[in-house]
Amino acid sequence: MKRKFLCLLPLLLLCLTANAQGNAAAAINLKQAETLKFGMLALGVWALINILVSSIKLTKSSRNKRYFFQMNIYWNIVNMIIAGGALYYILSVDAAARTLPETVAFHSWNLKLLYLSIGLDLAFLMLAAYLKERSLTSPRAEQYLGYGQSITLQALFLLALDVTLVVLLEGHAEQLLPLIQG
Repeated sequence: MKRKFLCLLPLLLLCLTANAQGNAAAAINLKQAETLKFGMLALGVWALINILVSSIKLTKSSRNKRYFFQMNIYWNIVNMIIAGGALYYILSVDAAARTLPETVAFHSWNLKLLYLSIGLDLAFLMLAAYLKERSLTSPRAEQYLGYGQSITLQALFLLALDVTLVVLLEGHAEQLLPLIQG
């Protein structure tokens, strides 16, 4: 009897370790989901406010401001679609049910996506600078200037949001590392 118990002891410890890892992974998954939900809610609220304010201001503006508000509306329709789709996914998936390998893969995928988004934000800032410069010599100066100003505003907000989300998710990576090594 004693021998059987000693043989089962390592198996029991292995099960307890796996369960602890599962609980830790579930906690990390829930934190990641909350972080992503916060980010997508912030994006959605930003988009909604921009669409409402720009729609009202568009009717009363002229020259380059008209193009500024026009681009804000176009840009934030896309932001609403992105935020809505991401929130639908985040809220419809049980984050706590992910296994440790799924947790690592999901975390890695989100970080890659955010780093790509930061790169796009920087590219948008360069596009905005190009449009502003182009407005100095183009017959479509008002349009280029308004679009450039709008893209600058939107890209700076997205850059701040993406960097914030990366910093928060990288904090979760520090909690994942011991689980992977253990």
